[in-house]
Amino acid sequence: MLEVKNFTKYYDDLCAVKDLSFRIEEGEFVTLLGPSGCGKSTTLHSIAGLVEPTDGSIHLRGTDVTDLPPEKRNIGMAFQSTALFPHMTVRENIAYGLKMHGYEKADVQERVEESLELVDMPDHGDHVPGELSGGQQQRVSLARALAYEPDILLLDEPLTGLDRVLREEMRGWLNRIQREVGVTTLYVTHDQEDALSMSDTVIVLDDGRDQQIDSPERIYESPANEFVAEFVGKSTQFTGTVTQENGHTIVQNGTKSIELTESDLTDGETVSVFIRPEDIEVGLEQIGADNEFSGTLTDIANLGNRAEVTVTLDDGTTALAHTSRFPEMTVGDTVYLRFDTGRVIVL
Repeated sequence: MLEVKNFTKYYDDLCAVKDLSFRIEEGEFVTLLGPSGCGKSTTLHSIAGLVEPTDGSIHLRGTDVTDLPPEKRNIGMAFQSTALFPHMTVRENIAYGLKMHGYEKADVQERVEESLELVDMPDHGDHVPGELSGGQQQRVSLARALAYEPDILLLDEPLTGLDRVLREEMRGWLNRIQREVGVTTLYVTHDQEDALSMSDTVIVLDDGRDQQIDSPERIYESPANEFVAEFVGKSTQFTGTVTQENGHTIVQNGTKSIELTESDLTDGETVSVFIRPEDIEVGLEQIGADNEFSGTLTDIANLGNRAEVTVTLDDGTTALAHTSRFPEMTVGDTVYLRFDTGRVIVL
């Protein structure tokens, strides 16, 4: 449906994106995820025709659109800023996009009303943007982008700036609309929760290069490298040397011996291991389990549905774990961390 081939973009001597290739199938929701400056917005804007590639090509429904101006590409786009005309009503904002795409006057009103129904705002057509909340403005922006039935919808960090509760509400709403309409969508964000909760496929970018293109589950459970493991989700990391002891694979990290289920590692190999906080159990009593280490509880963050605790292990390493909410523990307690061998990510 959309194919980006060997896309490269330089700004003078600065390489923003290098040799990026990916494909999006009909109806997919794909997210470009990465830190600020990684090249995700440059990629999105090139697909939209707002930025000219230095090299590579962009194909939409089998047609090379690399050199076509934005108005010649049937693409819908919604920005973080919404880009609504402040002096126009909601209906006029949506109608403007339809007129720009050549809709006949007789068809514009019908499409405007259908668009307002789609985004659950049929009673807000006569309001101007300044009379709407941030979430409502984003809904209007999306309605305008979808009204002329684009081949693909591009979303450039549309939820940034919304408060946490509204952001979570808008995620579910946006996902529902996308599935209902069936529009192919490319979403840009630096927020891992957006990417993991909404996407069919996630493209993780760093320094202008793709680090992993995969399903949300595999991005989180099987990161391709240390950058992905550290950027997508929190982890406790240990680095050590692989040894084989009595048929078991061990990573020796200082005084700690971390047992793995991996069997294809080489003796003497240096690896990094990552354990997600939800995979670490914390207790006040030692039970003698594999991969059990003692430390001092140094912080408790009660997050409502769970607590996030920070533990300084006996060798000075900091570990992060999730517990049930409001645990019966106190900063300064000696605690024991333990995790299953099968939940260790090895890179």
